[in-house]
Amino acid sequence: MGITWLNIVVIIFMLGILFSLFRGLFFLGKGDPESSKKLLKSLQWRIALSSLLFLGIIALHYFEVINLRTQLLPN
Repeated sequence: MGITWLNIVVIIFMLGILFSLFRGLFFLGKGDPESSKKLLKSLQWRIALSSLLFLGIIALHYFEVINLRTQLLPN
């Protein structure tokens, strides 16, 4: 089974979530008032990306593009 367009999209979303996570960690360490605004923006991006990824996977399962039962759960 090769790498499909769906795998690439999921990997891009995961990289975006990780980037936002470490960016927030960086601003958390700085501690000045300007950094707290950037920390909040980073948290918003992470929540939005995670929600879109989750809803996208649920929608793909609903429209039978992917089958979570056979692809994730062993027999």
